[in-house]
Amino acid sequence: MAVFRTAVADWNPVPTSSMEPTILPGDVVLVNKTLLGPVIPFTHSRLFSLGEPERGDIITFFPPGGDEQYVKRVIGVPGDRISTDGLRVFVNEELLQLEQINAYPDSRQLSGKETIDGKVHEIKAFLDRPVIQLPGTVTVPENSYFVMGDFRNNSEDSRYWGFVPEENVLGKVTHLLLSTASERSFLDSIGQSLQ
Repeated sequence: MAVFRTAVADWNPVPTSSMEPTILPGDVVLVNKTLLGPVIPFTHSRLFSLGEPERGDIITFFPPGGDEQYVKRVIGVPGDRISTDGLRVFVNEELLQLEQINAYPDSRQLSGKETIDGKVHEIKAFLDRPVIQLPGTVTVPENSYFVMGDFRNNSEDSRYWGFVPEENVLGKVTHLLLSTASERSFLDSIGQSLQ
């Protein structure tokens, strides 16, 4: 079982809301470790590469200098130029499509749908909290990734601590294994695909 979890697939409980509304506190996500290449058991090293994370993928990783596992969405891959303006995100000077912004004053939140490389996902933000911005345009270095949480002003991500080194990436989150979140039906959540 230990070899399977380190080399093939793993499951991780998510304790925070930084990826809401896609992933909720209480969700247990399935992490595919073979999509990027076979992992040497009990290490974070790959025997060889089968592919790299793509824009829009949800990945698990260790942030720079950290030892706690994070789950975030890939916004930029090596060579990309990233900038922000409020909730708007620009990749290579092109605005990521953001539509259907809905404000919910009673809950102090707004939500919308963002599209990156044809993949659509929901984002949200607090109405009464600032959205952390990049100081200007940043370029993603080789063998690194720029990641953000879908809860844009409730997430510590690349806007805070910089780029995720490729060797820190553990795998790609593809499905819910199960969920104990009150917003989800336990049975319906089992095996649910994540976008």
